[in-house]
Amino acid sequence: MKIFVVNLERAADRREAILRHLGELGLEAEILPAVEGVKVDRATLGPDAEPGLSNGEVGCYLSHLRFWQIVVERRLPHAIVLEDDVVCSPSLMRVAREAAALMPPFDAVRLSALQPIRGIPVATLSGGEQLVLPTKHPSGTQGYMVSLEGARRLLAAIPVPKSPIDDTLDRYWKYGLCVPVLSPSVVVEDASIASSIGARFGSKGADSVARRLTRHFARVAEAERRKISVFLMARRIRAKLQGRG
Repeated sequence: MKIFVVNLERAADRREAILRHLGELGLEAEILPAVEGVKVDRATLGPDAEPGLSNGEVGCYLSHLRFWQIVVERRLPHAIVLEDDVVCSPSLMRVAREAAALMPPFDAVRLSALQPIRGIPVATLSGGEQLVLPTKHPSGTQGYMVSLEGARRLLAAIPVPKSPIDDTLDRYWKYGLCVPVLSPSVVVEDASIASSIGARFGSKGADSVARRLTRHFARVAEAERRKISVFLMARRIRAKLQGRG
């Protein structure tokens, strides 16, 4: 299975470190040059793009978009993308192969999470790992895999950066996508390496009380819709997987 690593051309040290780490695991990877957000002409993103995203967030989103495009262009049955500041488990490829065998109905499988994983388990792998449809934001795009059809669906559903890429994947259910997260993770962030994204969307400035309350109630309403949507999705997925047996 093809592995890609997103890496800024100027970040040679990070590139060498991740390739060395993967080599120690007996793995090879192709470097996917990351998009420099500061060089992106925002006008080319179209009217639906979120203007409040930082340059780093735009670059990160477009880098992952390019990964999906490459999967489609090369007609890769499955592929993994890693960020260049991660540590991978020796079980990465075993997990990836087993997860790939379950695709479809999954469009992508997140192999990492920055937050505790909470949701509905829909499948269990040979090592006891579970594929969980998250009902809380797992956050992070340190590592995930896609199928060819999944890449097509991602390109069709979320082609424009309206929020950071991990936030967008966290809201998979809103876009009709099926994106479980692996628990426990087999790709984790290397805390010793500083993020290259910079300030996060919505982190600048103070809000009024009214605006905070509006956002709070919107989040509560979305959480309820999410629970229902994910429950129904999980039921469909389980029925499909059981039907294969």
